[in-house]
Amino acid sequence: MMDGIASPEAEMRADGITTERLAPRRGRGRRMRLLTLAECADAKPRGYLVKGLIAPGDLVVLFGPPGSGKSVLAPYLAHAVAAGRMVFGRRVRPGPVLYIAAEDPEGMKMRATALRAVYGDAKGMRVAAEPVNLQSDGSTEPPDLAAITEAADELGAVLIVLDTVAKAFPGLEENDGRSMGRAVHLLRLLTTRERAVIAVHHGAKPTSNSVHGGSTPRGHGVLNGDADVTMRIEVAEASGIRTVHLGKNRNGVATAQLAFTLRSHALSMDEDGDAVTTVVAEEVDEVAGAQAKAGPALTDATALLLRAIQSLDAEGAGEIAKPQPGMPNVRAIPRSSLREELVRDGWFPEVQILPKPLPSGGVLSTAGYQREHNALMRLQRKGLVGFDRRAVWLAR
Repeated sequence: MMDGIASPEAEMRADGITTERLAPRRGRGRRMRLLTLAECADAKPRGYLVKGLIAPGDLVVLFGPPGSGKSVLAPYLAHAVAAGRMVFGRRVRPGPVLYIAAEDPEGMKMRATALRAVYGDAKGMRVAAEPVNLQSDGSTEPPDLAAITEAADELGAVLIVLDTVAKAFPGLEENDGRSMGRAVHLLRLLTTRERAVIAVHHGAKPTSNSVHGGSTPRGHGVLNGDADVTMRIEVAEASGIRTVHLGKNRNGVATAQLAFTLRSHALSMDEDGDAVTTVVAEEVDEVAGAQAKAGPALTDATALLLRAIQSLDAEGAGEIAKPQPGMPNVRAIPRSSLREELVRDGWFPEVQILPKPLPSGGVLSTAGYQREHNALMRLQRKGLVGFDRRAVWLAR
């Protein structure tokens, strides 16, 4: 528009804004694609790899102090995606996985062998047990970027695990914003609309307030700032339980916690007749790490109930509301939806499920309703959930 007169190609909208204000004129760079709200609503959801946790296109940063189990948890997650098995109570959409074991190639071979023995084969998982170099000064392409991209494309990988950032970017000045920014840019180049990346990294040094290390990844904040999901591992020294704290989670509840322990697995015997062992991750109660100092962990049944509530919350079940006066807004999940999930997961013993639903919609015997109520009461006493006759919600 010049001197109050719109150019011929500009169209006046009902709100008085011309289209040329919203997009560049021809010959002045790219034109932006502008979506209406209806077109946004029609857009196809991007889906998930691990429901409520990892989605295609994500950059996930998994970090923690030395010995926390970063390089044990990362293969466990990779194996779950490749095998299509549920992990931490979450549904998984299977697909091929490329695992770059840059830091400890021989150790990763042992952990992969143990994963196969304990959890079964995962034919879609491939391990690159060799050093790689993604470091660049910005003027030339990193030496191994093309090799990794080509391998992932040929495999059709939906997930790349880079273990670790420090070894994959030799000489990286982690505290320098420009250097770390280039590394993050290259990590993003490895993601696609169909593929996520898990970058295994070290945690910040312990401070006077935390013996477990900082709450963000080591180095410049650009890595933490750009990540879609951050997973920080904290170790309870007394129990050995590793709790995974989600600092950021664009796919679900950031306050959710996952927990695992290290399970020893014997691989073979050496020349002296001693067992050659390694470790794999073994899941425990999501809240076991948080409860380690507070008392006994939840029973298996109660933990599974909590997991079902967290899953429904992550999926957006129910609606944001105030279930009770004076409460903040929470996601109130209908008790009927929770009950359907529990029945589907086999949470109720068969004798507690009615052979035929009642006209009122009831599907459980009196003992079944009592089992559900008692488990919810236990979670409520621990401050983990709230509930009433109609709905249940996670405590925030």
